[in-house]
Amino acid sequence: MNHWKVRNPREDLSFEINFTKAHREAVAVYSHPAQIELALLKAQYPAILMPIEETDILAGRIQFGLVGLGIQGQTGGTGYYIDEPRVTEALEFATGNAQYRENLHDMLTYWKARNTYEQVLRNTPSDIRSIIPSEQWKTQPVAASPIIRMAGAFIDFDKLVSIGIPGLRKEIAAAKEACPDTGNDPVYFDCLDGALDVLVDCCHAYADFAIAEAGTTQNPQRKVEMQSLADACIAITSRAPSSLLEAIELCWIYGLMCPLIEFGRMDEYLGDWYAHDIDAQVITEEQALRMIQNLFVLIDSLDCETDGRVIVGGYGRRNPVNADRFCLAACEACRTVKEILPQFTLRFGKDMPPEIWDASMRCIGEGRTFPLLYNDEVLIPAVMHAFDVDRARAETYMPLGCGEIEFDHYSFGSPNGSLGTLKVLELAIHGGFDPVGKTYLSFKSPTLAECSSYEEFAAIYKNHLTYFIEAQAKYEKYLYEAIGKRHPFMMVSMLYDGCLATGKGIFDGGCQYLAGSIELYGNVDSANSLAAIKRLVFEERTMSAQEMITALDNNFVGFEQQRKAMMDVPKYGNDDAFVDDILLDLHNFLCETVRKQAPKVGLKSYLCVNINNAQNTTLGRWVGATPDGRKSGMPMANANNPASGTDTNGLTCMLNSIVKLPHDNMAGMVQNLRFTRETWNNKDGKAQLLVRDYFERGGAQLMVTVVGKRDLELAMAHPEEHTDLIVRIGGLSARFVNLKKDVQQEIYDRTSY
Repeated sequence: MNHWKVRNPREDLSFEINFTKAHREAVAVYSHPAQIELALLKAQYPAILMPIEETDILAGRIQFGLVGLGIQGQTGGTGYYIDEPRVTEALEFATGNAQYRENLHDMLTYWKARNTYEQVLRNTPSDIRSIIPSEQWKTQPVAASPIIRMAGAFIDFDKLVSIGIPGLRKEIAAAKEACPDTGNDPVYFDCLDGALDVLVDCCHAYADFAIAEAGTTQNPQRKVEMQSLADACIAITSRAPSSLLEAIELCWIYGLMCPLIEFGRMDEYLGDWYAHDIDAQVITEEQALRMIQNLFVLIDSLDCETDGRVIVGGYGRRNPVNADRFCLAACEACRTVKEILPQFTLRFGKDMPPEIWDASMRCIGEGRTFPLLYNDEVLIPAVMHAFDVDRARAETYMPLGCGEIEFDHYSFGSPNGSLGTLKVLELAIHGGFDPVGKTYLSFKSPTLAECSSYEEFAAIYKNHLTYFIEAQAKYEKYLYEAIGKRHPFMMVSMLYDGCLATGKGIFDGGCQYLAGSIELYGNVDSANSLAAIKRLVFEERTMSAQEMITALDNNFVGFEQQRKAMMDVPKYGNDDAFVDDILLDLHNFLCETVRKQAPKVGLKSYLCVNINNAQNTTLGRWVGATPDGRKSGMPMANANNPASGTDTNGLTCMLNSIVKLPHDNMAGMVQNLRFTRETWNNKDGKAQLLVRDYFERGGAQLMVTVVGKRDLELAMAHPEEHTDLIVRIGGLSARFVNLKKDVQQEIYDRTSY
């Protein structure tokens, strides 16, 4: 993360030193958050823009600083941030004269208590902090953790390419002129206009890079391309785009200034220009494809792993014919740009042209892990119910990051908390006590051994879950308020519905649909564990509760027979009603309990998401042995999938289990499947037919990895020979050889079909 794939990175931290100086000066002069932010935008841009590289035909390389202004971790941090470990490393090991090192010392001490992360954390209300005390979920056993980030802004790119920078200026001027009547703040609008001046500076900077590249190349074709690129960057400063190249550059440069890591429904806002330029013979299909390919390379260069969404297809697009033409080209770009980003996402319905589906299946079959498949026939009605919106709004849904749902330039629902439901089960078994950290993490309650029925224990478990859910909902609201009063995020706000009308930043009352979400980890393992408790302790009575607890506390050492009994209880993923019904009950309880928090804390909606990245592994490290037979510290099941190796009845039964869980009471759920190349690409097409059947029976989403188990074995043994092997972890793709060893093992252990 944060490596920013540029060929010649900056050699020192001069930018960071200058940014710190600019912040010190701005807060000495201004008190208005927008004026401070504008001063810092001027300090950051175009200073962090990077030259065009020899393989690029677009402008848009960037290297974010170790200190700077961002919106979430993948762009450095939220608000005013410092990457303290890397700045410290530079201080300790990098070369530099005495003044330079003095400046680094100053930078460390200046930002220690001033960075947004620290300010938000330090001021968290005590009633919230007492329940979710630590954000260090990677290194500490916690049941629930706050996450400080503003993840998932989807700005109105379609409006941007339609009216351009001059159109935005007109809207801002009109809003400012109306301030006496609206009561809005004119200073805010002055700063918005000032931010557009910085955007113009960035366009000119990239034009200069293009001219420089044109002057050094000996290739006549490249000289023409670079001059055309320079002309495009200059043109978009004074008028709306008039070509695909201009539209791409305006969207990309604007996005870098936000700074964004979600790129929305690209076939909607670029599809018309794609069709126009090809039909008018301005460019060829091959030239258009090269632009899209390079845009995908630039998205990958942001190195933002769990994000970088590009979405195509589905209902609700303005011009489906042109959008589908772009969609096919984007599928080919995805197939040929063999990187882990963008997270190329295909929404589809019954009216999707078959050639787009075929292109997608080919892309998946070649091992790309993309596109991610989202079924509009299921998801649009589900989103309508979960978010309480009409169909027109639901058709604008956008999966962000690992799979959370938002609405294009209308809603914001950052996942700012995680809940380890398996860890909470461990606490419930021990009466609120954590046997790993040897302390109480929840309220004291009867232990499993003190319960007289399964129903009594299940109720206690749900009370513990509610305890953490309520705290996380309060934290979500607090975080928006804390961030909103400090940061208007002007570049995002001016292309978000409601912000210009209210004269407020996106998190300070501007966003029309401010929502929230909480990430859940461990649901499947919890259901499998509850099934073992119910069957062995309360139904068959072949194992006492205390015997089970003792076996767990000893990580099954000396209790191998008891572990076998727990493992023999039916597991989710085999179309077994006993355990599937337990997961369904847990799923619905979690979804409804989370959903009830929205009106209590003042959000439009608050929903859970069951989407996993590598946290099923990292969070699992701090969960002891569990009643499903899982040993202490081992990974939890990934997202909504069966625990590794427990789906033993075949693919059809596994999919039957998955479709039992509803999607209309939550904000996102992902399913991962892994096929061998032989199965997926078999001439009989059985695997792909099973996938189509899954979607027709109510499947909402699927992420498919096509890779052989032998390929994974060879990659673990000889990583240097398999650097191009890409796998789907959960909510993200990654180069297999770059993953931590325990994550590699968890992926290897998953069932292949």
